[in-house]
Amino acid sequence: MIDKNKILKVAANADLGKEYVVVDVETKPINNFIVFIDSINGITIGDCVKVSRFIEKNINRDEEDYDLSVSSTGIDKPLTSKIQFIKNIGKTVEVLFNDKKSIIGKLNAYNKNSITLTYTAKEKTAETKKNVLVTKALEIELNKIKSVTIVISFK
Repeated sequence: MIDKNKILKVAANADLGKEYVVVDVETKPINNFIVFIDSINGITIGDCVKVSRFIEKNINRDEEDYDLSVSSTGIDKPLTSKIQFIKNIGKTVEVLFNDKKSIIGKLNAYNKNSITLTYTAKEKTAETKKNVLVTKALEIELNKIKSVTIVISFK
């Protein structure tokens, strides 16, 4: 059986002429693999074809047969790589914490240890004791995050 890590290593070495990242390799039963790739400027069908051909050239089907699909990451997939976070700065995301709590806000910044969000919260004013909406910034350490996904808006 072909190892998922072997597919991942080979896929990461394809030359697309631009910086890209292998986001994930999903495995299905009986050597069926789906490779997800992404880049700052997006992924084209041609990019997927190049990666697919590169994998097929470097992993011999005569030794062991396998099914392979290469795709750009879907909007429903969690952000996992530096490229994905940088590409999505300015977009609304949902952060799911390790403790199962979540927050929705605008992704403002990314560094290797954390992300920064702005979000809207209700707070009571000192004078009137009425709820008002305030915008807050929050820096979140990546090790406290279970997942970050894009919030799809149909407005």
